[in-house]
Amino acid sequence: MNGTDAVRAQIERIEEAYEFMLAYAAQGRSEEGAGADGAHIRTFLNQFDAAANAIEAGMDALPGADGEAVALLAALRADSVVVRSVLRTILAREQITSEVIDNANGLIVVRSYLTGLFFLDKVLLP
Repeated sequence: MNGTDAVRAQIERIEEAYEFMLAYAAQGRSEEGAGADGAHIRTFLNQFDAAANAIEAGMDALPGADGEAVALLAALRADSVVVRSVLRTILAREQITSEVIDNANGLIVVRSYLTGLFFLDKVLLP
């Protein structure tokens, strides 16, 4: 698997985790263990964090990293740091409710990060 394929695979892992987060937020859970999928939220938050970390670690090797995309990748890296902090803050909670995930989903930095990744995938990656 080349670097581009590896980044795309990590973006897919983030997209999968975010889709689970959206569904979890819509369920109105007051306790994370309530229902069949409650405990899986931690798995998906950890998946999101690990994938974001892998992308962040490889950003210097991405196309445009030393040229036209320097500012874009710098902004994406900054968003990644904040998003990963949000994820780790949530994971440190005893209970992860739907409301907590809904608020995280609504953060502008989360949306900025996801949009940046999708732009990276469709425009910068060969």
